[in-house]
Amino acid sequence: MRTAYTKKGDAGFTRDLSGKRLAKDDARIVAGGKIDALQSAIDLVLLDAKGPTKAMLREVQSRLWQEVGQRDLERLEGFIDLLGEPPRKFVRFDRLRAVAYNECRVRCRDLESSCTKLLRAGKMRPAVYAYLNRLSSLFFMLAYRESHRKP
Repeated sequence: MRTAYTKKGDAGFTRDLSGKRLAKDDARIVAGGKIDALQSAIDLVLLDAKGPTKAMLREVQSRLWQEVGQRDLERLEGFIDLLGEPPRKFVRFDRLRAVAYNECRVRCRDLESSCTKLLRAGKMRPAVYAYLNRLSSLFFMLAYRESHRKP
């Protein structure tokens, strides 16, 4: 019988998509885990999302594992701009959907932080890093919009 575990990672190493052996705390492996965590949070908000927001979130999910370029960044910025102006003061979220979007924002910020080493080492393109930065803005604006939506 096949098992769900292999025991191959028990010594703290894993393999990347190319088959290269890396320590589990290598910045690329850590970033991949954080992408997975963000994807999970996006899955949750997708359960309730509709229309253009749902389409954008689905696009974001696919882009997180693919090459991102300037066009993707501009498209994301355009969508964020459609959500309106950001608040001028600190905001707490108190509606379930807003909290779920904020959880996406927090996970995205965590991913972005973990990618800073990759960016500085020249192992991440600036456009990809900028995309992550805008993505956290998207989630913030979606949370803000939800928290101010009339019930």
